[in-house]
Amino acid sequence: MSAHTPPTIEALTRTFLDAYAAADSTAVLPLIDADNITVYGSDASEFFQGRAAFLSMLSNDARLWQHSANIGPMQHVSTVFSGDIATIFFDASFTVGGRPPVPLRCAAVWQRHGKRWLLRQAINVVPTTGQSATDLLAAH
Repeated sequence: MSAHTPPTIEALTRTFLDAYAAADSTAVLPLIDADNITVYGSDASEFFQGRAAFLSMLSNDARLWQHSANIGPMQHVSTVFSGDIATIFFDASFTVGGRPPVPLRCAAVWQRHGKRWLLRQAINVVPTTGQSATDLLAAH
């Protein structure tokens, strides 16, 4: 990517994921709309709005993961653009502390501010396996 080519939403998302997994707030903060960020974690209690809540979430994850988190390659990537809004949905694997990887399903909303894209909303969940309608109907 040249110095004059803006990064793609997929590249920005990858940069965000890597910086977040590394608990690098210096790299993460310039990528988010800190005043308006909303993040939904994989636990029902994990709902964060604004800069202070986001930094608290990042700090707690860093303490829990002890700098051993890794988010694998993005797969099944789908992006949609509409004016100053871009969405990206994808799957990735997540590992921490040498444990087996778990699947993540993620979605993010980016909003353009001038020439920059900032993360406005994000959600990640650990999807079930073997619980699709097809799987459940076949079991009956």
